[in-house]
Amino acid sequence: MGNESVSKNAIAPLILRLALGGIFLYHGVVKVVTPENDLGSAWASTFWNRQAQPPERVLRSLDEDERLSDKQRAQMREDLAKAYGLGSQPMPESLQYHGTQLAVAWGELLGGLALILGCLTRLTALLLIVIQVGAIATVTWARGFSFAEGGGYEYNVALIGACAALVFLGGGTLSLDGKMARPRKRQAGAAAPASTGQPAPVG
Repeated sequence: MGNESVSKNAIAPLILRLALGGIFLYHGVVKVVTPENDLGSAWASTFWNRQAQPPERVLRSLDEDERLSDKQRAQMREDLAKAYGLGSQPMPESLQYHGTQLAVAWGELLGGLALILGCLTRLTALLLIVIQVGAIATVTWARGFSFAEGGGYEYNVALIGACAALVFLGGGTLSLDGKMARPRKRQAGAAAPASTGQPAPVG
């Protein structure tokens, strides 16, 4: 096997699988393991509730600022709560169902693990594309393209492109898919002479 063939059939799919698998596994674990997310069935509810509240670091800085009186701190907390509440976007209707949140969380977790192992790579990549298309349709499309300037959908597009590449490449030879394919190839090769119509050797 030449260097070009090794890169195409082993190294390239491996790099894609490990990078994508790590990203999806991380986000899936966060959605499932965080206590208030209820094993992934409430991760979106938790996320949107946090968006409607001032960050903890901002509130801590208020408490630590000795120049402010207690009355001023209370007023600033109230003003911040109103500002964040008015500025936050409502949670998409499709994500209000616990089943949808559960499917996304566990889909990312198990999908990321499957990509790292190279197990059912093409099917897993397709399912993860569906999740990312859903994320664009329900959340990031309204924010525009740029991720840096408002959490737009460019990050989703990058993940979709990488997953689509795995749909065509498959898991590669350095994967569980590749290991399971080798015995089938050997069996097919052993059966090939019998299918040519030549008589079996005698003796």
